[in-house]
Amino acid sequence: MPKEKRGILNIVKPKTPILFTYSGDIWSSDSDDSDYKEESTSRSSQLCTVKPVTQLPQQNRNARKRKVDSRIVKKTCANTVKEISHNQWDSWGLTIPPEILLKLFKCVIADEGALPFLPRASRVCRLWHQVATDNSMWQYIDLSYGWIKKKSAVLTWLCQHRLQQVRELNLTGWKSEVNASLPEWKGTITSCGETKMRKKRLLLFWKKDIWKHCLLLRSINLSYCKYSSEALQAIAEHCHNLCDLDLSYYESDGKFLASFKSLLKKSGKQFLCLKLAGCGVNLTSVLTAIIMFCPKLQLLDISNPKPQAGYSSINIDQFQENCTKLKIFRAANTRLSHTRSQVQSDWIGFTHLEEFSIAGKSHNDHGEFMFRFLRGSSNLKLLDIRHCSFSMDSVLFLPSHIISHLYISRCNIKELCLEQIIATWAKSLVHLDISWNVLSEDCMKQNLCTLAAEGSLLVNLNLAGTAVDSTSVQTVLRGCSALCSLNLTSCRSLPRGIKRDFNGKKELGELHMILYRSATSHSHVIS
Repeated sequence: MPKEKRGILNIVKPKTPILFTYSGDIWSSDSDDSDYKEESTSRSSQLCTVKPVTQLPQQNRNARKRKVDSRIVKKTCANTVKEISHNQWDSWGLTIPPEILLKLFKCVIADEGALPFLPRASRVCRLWHQVATDNSMWQYIDLSYGWIKKKSAVLTWLCQHRLQQVRELNLTGWKSEVNASLPEWKGTITSCGETKMRKKRLLLFWKKDIWKHCLLLRSINLSYCKYSSEALQAIAEHCHNLCDLDLSYYESDGKFLASFKSLLKKSGKQFLCLKLAGCGVNLTSVLTAIIMFCPKLQLLDISNPKPQAGYSSINIDQFQENCTKLKIFRAANTRLSHTRSQVQSDWIGFTHLEEFSIAGKSHNDHGEFMFRFLRGSSNLKLLDIRHCSFSMDSVLFLPSHIISHLYISRCNIKELCLEQIIATWAKSLVHLDISWNVLSEDCMKQNLCTLAAEGSLLVNLNLAGTAVDSTSVQTVLRGCSALCSLNLTSCRSLPRGIKRDFNGKKELGELHMILYRSATSHSHVIS
């Protein structure tokens, strides 16, 4: 026989749901009460369908209660958020004029950039999406920090939907993606002919998918990119407003020089900035094309060329005659020489030149190249000739008297020449680097006293590897009130503990206290 189901206290469960007492006696019916009222049939039917009441353990009852409470809380929160989103947030978003929101977004973009702010703001509400996706907001785009995936499909979509009014575009570090094609190659490459065909199809990406949409592009940064000569041709065909081009440390094919010359022929008249650092082709041909086709050039960077670039010669007279608006010239570690041996008498020079940098061990022509290049440059403010081995006497003949940034580290400079240089530009110098020069303590003390004179504007001073002593350092700290950085690394005449780089007013104040205490203790010992 089947076992009877027993409930709590070992009592047999009845077939119909009833209440029971601990003694097992069935309670009397409620109909015997004086205030009893008969319920409807629907209510009695519901009571008849109720499952038998069973008592659960305390742990299970608490778990079920928590589960039910969590469901209620989630449902309540969801309803509350839904009501707020439909009532308050949407109405708040619709009350802001789009013109004001546009100005606010532009302020944020000016401080933080368009990415990743605009994609995130477009997900807030419909109004924000409308303003964030406006093409006028996507004018200065930097895609070099990895905010988006470096894939051809992503870049294609951006050019088609967001970058139609872009002015400045930074694609630094985009290797093979910039030459990728629209459709991905799904077949197998079995021969050299198919490989060349694939490369030709990949190069069409520049013409059809990027540059035809970016017609207002004025500045593009392709440094550390891998591209082909067809890419430069596509830029020349579509980007007629281009005036700033950065091709530093590029990786290109053997046709780069011809494509670059064709680009300069079409758009060189409006070029203002050209950055060709790390150039790997014949630099003489590149400079000749720049001098010929870029009359409005203001910035030229040909620093750190590759070894295959070799020695480069430049016609300085023709350069000064054609590119009269040049302001910045950077040629660090570049082996340059002038072509003409005679100096023209009717020269004008670069009258607008403000920055001149030829740092490196490549110039040993007794300063003749620097002197001929800087003739007439009365507005020169930055002069960087670190590691140059020519005589520094040619620096004294420079026409500029407002040089604020002077870098003459590791130069073969004489003490008398340094005194004349410091005396000439002591009142205008803001950054001075005379580190790792062999100079005596008396020479350093005299020059630093000249720098610390009244009205000094000095902010950064690099004295690493020199024979400066504690007294000279104290003189600089007292006289140069605007000083924020002082490098005393490897200064052999200083005591231990202060041979390092000091940055900020706080560290310089601590250095001044250390030197003052050491000088006071030393005087007490002597007395």
